[in-house]
Order: sequence, then C-alpha cells, then structure tokens
Amino acid sequence: MYNPFIVDTHEDTTDGELIFQTLEGNQDALELLVSQNQAWIYNIAFRMVLVAEDAEDITQEILIKMITKLSTYDSQKASFHTWLYRIVVNHVINMKKAGYEKSISKLEDYYSFIETIPDEKITVTPEAKLVIKDVMIGCVLGALLCLDRQQRIVFILGVVFNITSEQGGEIIGISSINFRKILSRARGKLYNFMNNKCGMVNTDAPCKCRNKVSEFIRQGYHTIDNMNFYQENAAKVKELISEKINHYDNTIHPGFVELYRNHPFYEPSDLTGWLKRILERQEFKEIFDLN
Repeated sequence: MYNPFIVDTHEDTTDGELIFQTLEGNQDALELLVSQNQAWIYNIAFRMVLVAEDAEDITQEILIKMITKLSTYDSQKASFHTWLYRIVVNHVINMKKAGYEKSISKLEDYYSFIETIPDEKITVTPEAKLVIKDVMIGCVLGALLCLDRQQRIVFILGVVFNITSEQGGEIIGISSINFRKILSRARGKLYNFMNNKCGMVNTDAPCKCRNKVSEFIRQGYHTIDNMNFYQENAAKVKELISEKINHYDNTIHPGFVELYRNHPFYEPSDLTGWLKRILERQEFKEIFDLN
C-alpha cells in the first residue's frame, strides 16, 4: 500500500504529475490522489475520535479542503505529503469535539470508569475471543483521547506511524526538537499511567480486559454484532509503516510501541461515489474543468 510518510524522489515526482494532471482537468488523477491518501487520513481521524461515522465525516471534510486548495500547492515550499498532512493536522486540532472525545478527557477519570466495571470470569468461546480483542483494542485507543489534541496527533504520527521527528516537525509546523519533546511527554504520560493500570502494558497491573468483557456485553458496548475496533482481516499498522526503527523503539518500552502498531489499519468506506458527487457541485466545477 502507498505510504505518504515513506517519501522518495519517485513518489514526489508522481505526486507532482498527478497534481498537474488534476489541475489540467483529469478526474482520474484527482481520484488517484484521493484514493492514495484517504485511508491514512481516515486512520488519523479515527484515532482522534474513535467513532467510524465521525471519522469518515472528518476525512471527507479534509479531502474537500485538499481539493479546493490544490491550486495553491507550491512544490518549492514543501513536498505534497507535508502540505497535505499539515491540512490534516490543522483540521483535527481545530475541529469541534466529535465521537468519544466528548466523554473521555482524563486518564484518571477514564480508568476510574473502567474500574467500576465489575470483574467476572468469561467462558472463552470463539466468539468471546473476538469480543475480548475488540475490548482490548478499544481500551488502549481510548487512552489516546486522554492526551490533548497536539500530543495525540504527535503520538499518532511519531509512535503509531513511526515517522521521523524531522517529518513530524515539518507537518506540525514546529522544530524537530520540539516534536521529540512533545512526543516524549505524550508517550511518557500514557506509558507511566497505563503501566500502573493496564494488564496489556504490565501483566502485574490490576485491569484485565477479559475480566470486563461479560459486563461490556451485557451493556451492549462490545458484542459480536457490535465490533468497533477489531477487524479480523485488516492489515496491521506495523505491516504498512516504515521498517526503520527509531531510537525510542530500541531503548524505551518497545512492547508499549508494539501494542499500538499491532492494531488494525482501518479501511474507510469507499469514497469514490462521494467524490464523484462532490465534483458535480458547482463550486468544484468552477475550480476544475474536469473530464
């Protein structure tokens, strides 16, 4: 799969050709630009809000911004992926609260709520195993919402997607040193708290996902018909990101990093039909003479 964060000269050239063709009215070129980036944008949006429908709305809003601003892109100032993901970052930092952001904000409150869910042994059937996986992924992702938005997006880029601090700094609009500082604070805050609470980070910690599953099923939060986070056939994030191992991974809590990279890389709904409908709108016809 195309990865916008693994950049080489060939990909920059290809992006440039697609942009040129799009601005010349080639709808196929625009659809390719969208299809290459929509899943990555969606995976950022989903980890910011944890609700699929809201993440798809956010993805569409960002892609509309990309389309409407495409003519302003200047290859002399930044690579296309840097330009585009600056739009992504600015959007998700400044958007209205959506999804589970509205109810999750502090690690202490988050785990206090989880602790109110009574522990109960569950018969581990094949279906129960799937629900347990859904709970495990959802709980770990939920902890991300306890970071402020800047820390969250830096964590997603730097830890989950393994981009360099140089790339991250360019995208966020800060120095690489400041990117590393924010990333260090974010992962330290998450790790230190979860190491004391979460059995997935520390096997001696008190909270075990499988012991909460029975109550979650009773309340309807996680059931075999309501799987919000586990996707059996989805690729894992670690299979799609750069193989380069950053210094942090080698020296500090590599299992914690692996926990987030073992999560699914989520595929959004097919946005091709949506894109075609968007391009029929008059304001877009005025921007592009698409054919």
